[in-house]
Amino acid sequence: MANFGYGFDRPFSGWEFVRGNEADRWRTDYFSELQVPGGGKFTWDQQATHEFRNYRHMRREEDQCVARVMSAACEWLDHNAGHENFFLWIDSFDPHEPWDPPQHYVDMYDPDYEGEKITWPSFGEVADKFSAAEQRNVKALYAGEVTLMDRWIGRVLEKIDDLGLREKTAVIIMSDHGFDFFEHGYVGKRAIYPEVVRTVQMVRLPDGAGAGSRVSQLTQHPDFAPSVFDLTGVDVPEGMDIQGRSWVPLLSGGGYEARTATVSGNGPSYFDARSPFAAALAGRFTGWSPLQVTDGRWWLVDNADPGMRELYDVDADPDTQVNLYGQEPDHYARLHAELISFLEQSQAPDIAIKLFRDGPDGIDPKQGAAVFAPGMFPDGVPMNTVRPGNVVRQD
Repeated sequence: MANFGYGFDRPFSGWEFVRGNEADRWRTDYFSELQVPGGGKFTWDQQATHEFRNYRHMRREEDQCVARVMSAACEWLDHNAGHENFFLWIDSFDPHEPWDPPQHYVDMYDPDYEGEKITWPSFGEVADKFSAAEQRNVKALYAGEVTLMDRWIGRVLEKIDDLGLREKTAVIIMSDHGFDFFEHGYVGKRAIYPEVVRTVQMVRLPDGAGAGSRVSQLTQHPDFAPSVFDLTGVDVPEGMDIQGRSWVPLLSGGGYEARTATVSGNGPSYFDARSPFAAALAGRFTGWSPLQVTDGRWWLVDNADPGMRELYDVDADPDTQVNLYGQEPDHYARLHAELISFLEQSQAPDIAIKLFRDGPDGIDPKQGAAVFAPGMFPDGVPMNTVRPGNVVRQD
């Protein structure tokens, strides 16, 4: 399957794969020349050609990946509504980049733009790479993609109602991460600041419990599985070693052991300063990757290198611009202890615990979960083995 063959189909009785999203090695169309926005504004050449091949045939709204995914979900519901119990997982890769919704969706947010469509901006420091108009349009492309997705999710919700399933079906909408849209002078998706780490979770229960309310307590993605078991009245299977906790009591008014902090990030990974990934991470994010810890107010970017640690009071500084590390040692120590406790309780690899508890001395970077070094991918990430005829960057 796509996304490097992680086998997301394994837990399911059946699955349907809608072709064409990002890393899917789908189309291999030949072309002699492809022109893409220049000045380093677009993603890797390899990604640009991949997008061109997969998306060039999507002329109508119904051809878009999210439309085909949601239509397949509606058809599945038509054929499976009669089951006494079912679990349907709909994985919409949208609104992941590339952002190429039909133009009328983009015009809702930026109708007068006349420049190049940068549907997949290159990650890294913004500097003077993108003009103000280009930045605005990139955001409009994303907003249009989200609006497109919202419309087609609505088709699934309508189908649930049409089949008379609303009163016995829970609907959960989640996301995996956000995106840096030029905040902190960066474009990409570093799991560091609130704009990337905070995610969407919306729940509609059959009995309407909690309808219209917002929950302030902290939850994490591992809480999904125990919550589904809780909703369906199924005991957590022995041997699954589930580390999350059900958030259902937050909606139903039952007792809930609130999290005191959440942790997110990648790794531990080591970024060689000369690697293309270090450049994409805006230079200063070299060496060992950080982890992020928050209690809802205080926001810690913890790093094995003390010189790269950051601490913010997001109540007073929601845009995380004023680094208070070194000025608030008690808050740092408390959140750092939360991180070490989380890693230990989650049975994280010893290297991760040692790295953040004791520092990087004595740890070989090659021990990292992933080591990004120069020369790893000389032609970019190898997502499509079919080479283009020629890629021309317009400067």
